[in-house]
Amino acid sequence: MASPTGNHDHENAGLEPARARPWLLALDTATDQAGVALFDGDRIIELSWPGGRQQTTSVLPNLELLLERNGLAIDDIGAVAVAAGPGSFTGLRVGLSLAKGLAITGDRVVIGVNTLEIAAAPYVEGGIECIALVPAGRGRVVWSRYGSEPVTPPVNTSFAEFLVVLRNHQTAVVAGELNPEQREQAAAIHPRVTWLMTHRRPGVLARIGYRRWRAGELDDPATLEPLYLHGLPNPRQGR
Repeated sequence: MASPTGNHDHENAGLEPARARPWLLALDTATDQAGVALFDGDRIIELSWPGGRQQTTSVLPNLELLLERNGLAIDDIGAVAVAAGPGSFTGLRVGLSLAKGLAITGDRVVIGVNTLEIAAAPYVEGGIECIALVPAGRGRVVWSRYGSEPVTPPVNTSFAEFLVVLRNHQTAVVAGELNPEQREQAAAIHPRVTWLMTHRRPGVLARIGYRRWRAGELDDPATLEPLYLHGLPNPRQGR
């Protein structure tokens, strides 16, 4: 399954990058760190910034800046890959709305990608099993273990419960956004914990999306839905 939600459309006319519109746009607004990227299978261009509560007003200006600086136009884009969650309500709404709008009004294809997969991908592709996570607010995190395939489904736990998971590993490689205090707490209970990344790169999303574009693993913009943080299970529930 190429994305957390939505139906794959293998009969879409945009199965592969067209010469007239060879570029894929990547949009990641799932958390406070936002980013956009452009990829044509060879050249990758990316821009990241701390979006915070300004996601709604910052994404389009930064996309326009990226296009202008590189002599490109919106008409050069044939596909849109978007971080589809887990993530914040506002951030996902911004990214999904823009991706769907570009797809529907411009006859482009859309690819939804799990946010945790984006965090894990650079390391899994190098043969490193890791725990990918995103902050969920109020001392909570959403995480999943990744190898060549997801090892565990994403779960929403307190940070204290996440530390218990770390304690049970001989070694722990973690990719995700945590503040310095949380990283110190993790290192204190697990001296062999390695933090690989504090922020996702939109270029990673672009590469995942482009690969799925080539493979025809697309989503229907009418049915693609975000995966919100509050929609994920807590393993303590139901005990």
